[in-house]
Amino acid sequence: MAVGQEASLSRVIEVADVDAFAKLSGDFNPLHMEDGFARQTSFQRRVVHGMLVGSYVSTLIGMHLPGPGALWAEQRFQWRAPVFIGDTVNMRMRIVHKSEGTRTIAVEVTATNQHGSIIMEGNGTVKLLAVRQEDREVPLAERVALVTGGAQGVGAAVAAALAESGAAVVVNYRTSSESARDLCEQVQQMGGRAMAFCADVTDSVAVNEMLAAAEEEFGRPVDVLVNNAAGRLVPREFSRLQWGDVEAAFAMQLKAAFTCTQAVLPGMVARRSGVIVNIGSAITWDVPPAQSAGAAMAKAAIKAMTKSVAQELGPSGVRVNMVSPGLTETTALAEVPERLRKLQAMQTPLRRLAAPEDIAAVVTFLCSSASRHMTGVDVPVCGGVHM
Repeated sequence: MAVGQEASLSRVIEVADVDAFAKLSGDFNPLHMEDGFARQTSFQRRVVHGMLVGSYVSTLIGMHLPGPGALWAEQRFQWRAPVFIGDTVNMRMRIVHKSEGTRTIAVEVTATNQHGSIIMEGNGTVKLLAVRQEDREVPLAERVALVTGGAQGVGAAVAAALAESGAAVVVNYRTSSESARDLCEQVQQMGGRAMAFCADVTDSVAVNEMLAAAEEEFGRPVDVLVNNAAGRLVPREFSRLQWGDVEAAFAMQLKAAFTCTQAVLPGMVARRSGVIVNIGSAITWDVPPAQSAGAAMAKAAIKAMTKSVAQELGPSGVRVNMVSPGLTETTALAEVPERLRKLQAMQTPLRRLAAPEDIAAVVTFLCSSASRHMTGVDVPVCGGVHM
C-alpha cells in the first residue's frame, strides 16, 4: 500500500437500493421516496440519498483499499450534482498520504456518473488497525524431539511420554546402549517412532551428527529439545571440593545443555518454532542439601541460561522452560538409605517422592501447544516441598 495507489467500483442505482437505504437510515424524505412529490420539484424525478452514494466509499475502504481491518475515521464530502435512480455511479479513491507512525492514510474520493460528470468528491482519513498475529505452534505429534540422557530414569520416562503424545523421539545415550534400544523397541511396538543415538552431548560435532541422523530418519529437523543428560555427581563437602570437581559438574550439566541448545537454535529460529525444556533441580529453589555445592552451582547456571535464552528468543517463536524435580525414585537414589527416603517422603505434602513419570508429564505439557504462552518458567515437581 503506497501513495498513488487507487481503487474503484461501479454501481447502478436501483429503486430497491433507495428503499433499503431509507429503511435502514429512517430517511423517508418524499424527494427520495415519492415520484409524485419529486415531479413537483425542479428535478422532476426522485433524487437518490447523498449518503447512499457516500456509503460506497465505505465499501471501497473496507473491501478494496486498504481492505479488511481498516477503519473510516474522517470524511469531507461535496455533492456537485444530483444522482437519480438508474444512474451509474463510478467511484474512484486514491491514497495521497501515508503515515507509518499513526498508521493512517489520507485519501481523495471522486464519484462520476455515466456521462462522466462529477457528482461527488471529497477527502478523508482511514486508520489502519493493527491485527494481532498469533504464530501457530506446531502440534507435538508433528515434531521431532531429542531427549539427551534418554535411556534411563527421568530421560526414559520423558522419551516414552513424548512418543506416546505422537512425537518422533531421538533417545540419546552415552553408555546405556541396551536400555536405549529396548526403549525404542517398546515405543515402536506401541506404534510410535523412536531411534537411539550414541553421542557425547558436550561435543558439538557429535551433536550435529546426531541432529543430521534424526532429520534423515524422520524427514524433518529436531524442533523439541529436552536437556536431561546430567551424569552422576558425587557428594562432597565444599572444603574438600576441587575446581576440577566443579568443572566436571558444569561439563555434565551446563556444557551439555549449552552445546545442544546452540546446535538446534538456528533451525528453530529460521522456522520460528521450537521448544526447549531443561531439567534442573529443586535444590535451586531453597536451602540445598549438604555436600551438593557442585550440583547446585551447575543447576543454578542452567536456570540462568533458561531465562536468558527464553528472553532473547521469545520474539523468534522459540520457547525455553525448565523443570526442577525433587527427589525422584530412580537408580540415582539406590545409594540413599531407605530410612532417609521415607523421611523425605513424610516431609513432602503429597507424602511421596516423585516418580519419573511425574516429571515426564510436566515436560510433555511444556513441549505441547497447551503451554504455548509459557516461556522462561521453572516448574518445581517436588510434591509441594517448595511452594
